[in-house]
Amino acid sequence: MNPAARWAPASLSGRLIAWQAFALFVAWLVLAGLLTWRGVAWGETEVEARLQQMATVLVSAAASPEAELAQRLKATDDAVLALLGLGDDVGAGLHPAYQVWDAQGRLLYRSVNAPATRLDAEPAAGEAARWLVQRADPGQGRVLLIAEPREADLGAVLPVLWLVLQSQLGVFLWHGLVIWFSVRAGLRPLALLAQRIAKRGAGDLAPVQVDKLYTETAPLVSALNGLLLREGQRLEAERRFLADAAHELRTPLAAANAQAHLLLSEQEPQARAEAAGALRAGIARVSHLLAQLLTLARAETTVQTLKPERLDAAALLRERIALLAPLARQRGTQLELLAPDHHEALLERSGFCSVVDNLVDNAIRYSAGGARVEVHLDKLAAGIALTVRDNGPGLEPTQRERVFERFYRVPGSTEQGTGLGLAIVKRIAEREGATLDFVDGLDGRGLGLRISYPAA
Repeated sequence: MNPAARWAPASLSGRLIAWQAFALFVAWLVLAGLLTWRGVAWGETEVEARLQQMATVLVSAAASPEAELAQRLKATDDAVLALLGLGDDVGAGLHPAYQVWDAQGRLLYRSVNAPATRLDAEPAAGEAARWLVQRADPGQGRVLLIAEPREADLGAVLPVLWLVLQSQLGVFLWHGLVIWFSVRAGLRPLALLAQRIAKRGAGDLAPVQVDKLYTETAPLVSALNGLLLREGQRLEAERRFLADAAHELRTPLAAANAQAHLLLSEQEPQARAEAAGALRAGIARVSHLLAQLLTLARAETTVQTLKPERLDAAALLRERIALLAPLARQRGTQLELLAPDHHEALLERSGFCSVVDNLVDNAIRYSAGGARVEVHLDKLAAGIALTVRDNGPGLEPTQRERVFERFYRVPGSTEQGTGLGLAIVKRIAEREGATLDFVDGLDGRGLGLRISYPAA
């Protein structure tokens, strides 16, 4: 068997047609059940009324001369069945049995389904009890007996059900044709939409255009165009990112290459030592930039890849601050940590570490020597908040949003950073549902950033 055929998707039109056909079948079953219940579950009052009506119809024919009696009663019986829309084969099972007896006890006439014994006699063993109506003719002494079993035979109802099925068969066929045509025509716009999408070439992210929108197809087309728009924006962002990364890597790599040539060609020990130091610094800068690029790439991962865990945020924060302390000492920066001894929170470990490293590293690097940097960890009713503040030069209000752009550097800054630190923090905050806000710096100057993590 062809694997493609074995795993072919189910037909939506076939599913819709099957459900509607099932609904028709259930409707017929309900109708058949009602007819069956109506045929076998008559109440005593209903049966009495029906038998009385039948007796009223037959009593005048029962008074006919004996020679005409059979013919008159048969004609009346046929008229009743025709009025009910039943034939002899169908109506015999549902028609009440009746007899005509004379004053001498002779059976003058009985219906096809009536026994030869009197209907008002005690039922024999094994016979069902009957409902009975009796009409007497005082003039001739004749008695009309009409009876019906108290427990109707289900087999007597089956011919009626078959008659109903035959009468409804044409309706079912017509309805099935209408269902098939309407489902095929109704799903035609989806087939046309699929054809238009299939004809597109690779990389074609233009919005999908359709000749006519329907209430059912409009959300699908809108969602598809939204997906194409987001995919286009993502690809454009990736192109810009690659171009910016190549541009940022070109300069330090060119400098490292120049220092390597100088190191190989220089004969003076002092000059060689200076070239070696410059080469190490260039390689360190390239390594740091590559590390930041990898961190930013990980920050771009979707929420489904996150693995938050219950962590002691205070202990983890102290570990990261301890790793950043040598940089602060090197630059003469006073680094302070204000945090509780212990505080558990649901966090993604690598994301939280990247946020701490980049916020504190930025505060240290872009503050003048001898500056002060404070790191706060606060408990909130709905999570935790990490705040990093400094008393450095700060930022102009017009630059506060731009610092979150990739590779953006504040004009006039002499610090050779990568321009990716705050972009990484911004992306991690968006990914983890945290809020990132500017706050006041220290000593009436500087800058502060606060990231607030939700409880879950």
